[in-house]
Amino acid sequence: MKRALCSLSMCLATVTVVCFGFNAHATTITLGSVKDATLISDTSSELALGAAYNIYAGRVGEQGASTLRRGLIQFDFQSIPVGSVVTSVQLKLYMSQSQGGTFAVSLKKATLSWGEGTSFAFGGGGAPAQPGDATWINRFYPSTPWPILGGQFSTVTSATTNVTNVAWYVWGSTAPMVADVQGWVNQPTTNFGWGVLGNEVTLQSVKRFESRQASVNNPQLIVTFNPPSTNPADLNNDGLVNGVDLAILLGAWNSSNPTADINDDGIVNGTDLAILLAAW
Repeated sequence: MKRALCSLSMCLATVTVVCFGFNAHATTITLGSVKDATLISDTSSELALGAAYNIYAGRVGEQGASTLRRGLIQFDFQSIPVGSVVTSVQLKLYMSQSQGGTFAVSLKKATLSWGEGTSFAFGGGGAPAQPGDATWINRFYPSTPWPILGGQFSTVTSATTNVTNVAWYVWGSTAPMVADVQGWVNQPTTNFGWGVLGNEVTLQSVKRFESRQASVNNPQLIVTFNPPSTNPADLNNDGLVNGVDLAILLGAWNSSNPTADINDDGIVNGTDLAILLAAW
């Protein structure tokens, strides 16, 4: 057994290089947003854009009182089986109007639920808030406030992209985006989507993106994941039992790591190694 383990260990680096680039069971899906909105920094909390054709991010000019716009967007992950391992996430938004200039637009995970009401306007000035709308003050208009005005978001930036002219733009794939989606797949009740935040200092830096209500060029989230494996020795759910799984097991040796504890006896040891090698 020691000689077999040694041989496998010596081959591990070579096997890993081959297997990281190939995943026979990887699945890629494209999701449309199920909810989006724009927060408008109107201190009366009477303006919203829940059902508009666009979402906005950044600061408007003096004609709009130099107020801020923050987008909100959310996707549904029920089509991804619980237990899947998310490996790549990309968000595609179509910017349909720009006042010029290159500005960074960032994604930050929303940490509280929010609403998409029926308020509608053709421009970014907003419309009278309707019941259930997300506004600058209320996450559900008229009486469920944000603890922090303008929405509550993670301090971690999930992704950032510089945007300039009318075009499609892509955020990701980044490790924070993958972690966000993996968390939402594992615990759907924590899924509140992302804030879409632009330059909030420079006047007329606001950018306009198509929303889910637009007739074309709707938001797209491209997710690649490994579905749950039916083989308990396939520790990374890639459809193969190989050096990658062995590395995971050896890294958890003598621990209670549930990922590598194949026989669920509370310890990663020779019994788990024997099961893995038998499934090689």
